Amino acid sequence: MIKYVYMSIIEKIRFFQGKDSDFLWAFLPILKPMKVYSRDILYSQGDHPEEVFFILKGRVKLCFDISEGQGDAVNIPFNMYVEGSYFGEMEMMLSFFRNKGRDGTAIVDSECYLLVIGEHDLRSVLRYFPAIRG
Repeated sequence: MIKYVYMSIIEKIRFFQGKDSDFLWAFLPILKPMKVYSRDILYSQGDHPEEVFFILKGRVKLCFDISEGQGDAVNIPFNMYVEGSYFGEMEMMLSFFRNKGRDGTAIVDSECYLLVIGEHDLRSVLRYFPAIRG
């Protein structure tokens, strides 16, 4: 049943492919949809990591500000996330980033349809699925 209800999401986002139905039932209903536009900033370098983003449509580039907060931002792209990608999970799950913040600024490259999960919801679900938590 879960695969029928959420088939389009499961087919588009690689993270969900091959996952156990119990995990999908716990995870998919708590995702929040978000529409963002070109040049929108999802988060900035140094921000406290609070969300993971799944891209249904569009592109997001991750940039590093080489000015490191000294004057105007000079954002150099170092990664591009496309349809089917997800990002933000490493910074949220690794304690190293808890005090350091995000390692780059996420800038929308083309209009995006995203699914977002917050830190509290993510940790609540992963508590019951240690194999997925890694």
